[in-house]
Amino acid sequence: MTNKSKIKKKKLAFPDAYVLMIGLIIFAAIMTYIVPSGTYNRVEDLNTGNMIVQAGSFTYGEQHPVSIMDVFRAIPSGLGKNSVTVFFVLIIGGAFGVVNSTGSLDALIGRVISKSKGSKKGEIIITCLVLTFGLAGGVVGMYEECIAFLPILMTLCIALGYDALVASGILLLGLASGYGSATINPFTVGLAQGISGLPLFSGMWFRWIFWICTMILLSTYIIFYCKKIKKDPSKSLVSDIDYSHWQIDESSVGDKLSSGNIRVLVTFFGGILVLMILIVKFSLGMSDLSAYFFALGILCGIVYGMNPNKIASGFVKGMQEMVYPAILIGFASSIVVILEQGVILDSIVHGLSLVLNYVPRIFSGGAMMIMQSVINFFIPSGTGQAMVTMPLMAPLADVIGIPRQVAVLAYQMGDGFANGIVPTLGVLMAGISIAHIPYTRWFKFASKIILMELALGFIFLMIAVQINLGPF
Repeated sequence: MTNKSKIKKKKLAFPDAYVLMIGLIIFAAIMTYIVPSGTYNRVEDLNTGNMIVQAGSFTYGEQHPVSIMDVFRAIPSGLGKNSVTVFFVLIIGGAFGVVNSTGSLDALIGRVISKSKGSKKGEIIITCLVLTFGLAGGVVGMYEECIAFLPILMTLCIALGYDALVASGILLLGLASGYGSATINPFTVGLAQGISGLPLFSGMWFRWIFWICTMILLSTYIIFYCKKIKKDPSKSLVSDIDYSHWQIDESSVGDKLSSGNIRVLVTFFGGILVLMILIVKFSLGMSDLSAYFFALGILCGIVYGMNPNKIASGFVKGMQEMVYPAILIGFASSIVVILEQGVILDSIVHGLSLVLNYVPRIFSGGAMMIMQSVINFFIPSGTGQAMVTMPLMAPLADVIGIPRQVAVLAYQMGDGFANGIVPTLGVLMAGISIAHIPYTRWFKFASKIILMELALGFIFLMIAVQINLGPF
């Protein structure tokens, strides 16, 4: 009986993230044989300078099924396509490896824990962090850059008595929810409104109300989960996974910070603050961020008094821990590479847009949101999705009699919230890999709140249609 149950458990075991990615790549390849190839004409948008889809220009063309060799080539192509992000994750790992080798972050978190025990401060910390990343996504438009904070969140949340899902939820769901309820995100709201011909950041009052409601919903969900696992740790969805390497030395909790720790922490967090300012002011690219973290990691080692060999050793050790999630980003990108080679991305978007003609006006905004959520699986880039879908959705909104502002809202909700679960988003897969969370566990945890947020979005879109949220 015991052996049978063991065999059954083994059969139900979810595949490794890389196996999942390979399966999705094969599925995408099969789709290139089934879905008709087709394209839209693309023209330069005079407002943004981006190449956007020309409404009404879709045509079917010759089928472009991918070969077996194309499937294998897609993996290095995906890695090459996102090589800057891959190296960014590796270098962040190296920088944190140096900082961690000084013991400064553990010492700081130990002090935080000593001040938080026996009170509600842990829940207050969690809520403040959710709001912070909600603002980072909804206002500044940060995403990949924030993966740097996950190691800190992991150590902090586990030390507070929570788990890896809480840490990842704060970051990944906070950012996704911020994007979904964005107020002035220039990369999604700003771009989509520009393509739609709307005044920049118009309808902001409505978006701020929606952002506040979304953050309350997300914070409540995470805090409820925190209370549940604090009361009974066995209720944690990752209770069987070993996170001992993220734990701090209990004997050091409450210890005073050494002068070396203080120098490192001032350098590190001061460097992060300067980076936030630089990102907002100069729109730094991934290569700039990689260079910055490389220099910051070395500088932290120097101010602590480490010799070059120890800095190098800490950097290499940190990079080693990030190899798995970094390469996974390339595998996730390979799915999009296959769809592009098969020339079926536009066909999928065109097919979904046709369905909207048969939806009642009051539900049309919600239907657009659901459509954008599905498209996000195939185009997991906010800017890319805006450039492909908004030139179609804006005139379609005119045809079905709803404001273009509603089409923009539906786009940002569908794109943003879906970022929390789509396996084609490399940053998501990298994040849960860093946290050692199997995708099925993450999906079980994240899908509930994402469905709630989509339901909330559906209600807000119905209101937006009813009040004719404008200016048009």
